[in-house]
Amino acid sequence: MVSSARRNLREVLNHPAFSAERRQKAEPLLSACTDAAQLLRWKLLALQESEAWEDAQLAREAQELGPAAHPDYLY
Repeated sequence: MVSSARRNLREVLNHPAFSAERRQKAEPLLSACTDAAQLLRWKLLALQESEAWEDAQLAREAQELGPAAHPDYLY
């Protein structure tokens, strides 16, 4: 159970919201943790952070698009 929770958390941390430096800093904590419930709590927090990052990215991209080339055509 613990190894599975570690693997799942590492997969979540591979999201672009997390820098390589943050992943490196997290690795000792992941490796030392023996509580699957704690690893799953960290995974939930990481998922929430990655979702917030994606929402911010989408909002930035929507602002960069500017007005439609043809107002009657919705992209």
